[in-house]
Amino acid sequence: MKTAYIELNTTNQIRALSRTKGNHSFTYKGIVFYPNTLVTSLPEILHKNYRYFIIDMGVLNTYTTTEFLRCDKRFLICSQSKWRYSHIEQKMKQLFKNNHNTNCIQLIMNLAKKESNFSILPQSCEYIFMPFIPNPFQLEPKQFNVFSLLLRNL
Repeated sequence: MKTAYIELNTTNQIRALSRTKGNHSFTYKGIVFYPNTLVTSLPEILHKNYRYFIIDMGVLNTYTTTEFLRCDKRFLICSQSKWRYSHIEQKMKQLFKNNHNTNCIQLIMNLAKKESNFSILPQSCEYIFMPFIPNPFQLEPKQFNVFSLLLRNL
């Protein structure tokens, strides 16, 4: 499927996959990457002929939360560490206080620990526990289950 990966944050980390310099788009493993994209450039990319758009918003802020809530599938990735819990909870409440459209958010916990009392989002949200994956471009069969959970209903 024709896919675009849009880095809608200023980290410019995705640039490391490119063999060229600059902030222009590049293709890697059949996916077109748009590094270091600004919110104002997003509509132009979204009007291009892609089947899927993956938008990496980095840390959500007031500018990207609106775009996040417009997405068909919404994934939040965060730590389950107890020492970060209050900070994450405060940030989530602040971001979603005026937005009641938090249905269909999948919260991906980046630890393989299955038990959790992490309840930042409403009960309608799904929690998925992501195992450590050393190379996301070369998956092992034991990792397929978690990705089938992420990809269902696409």
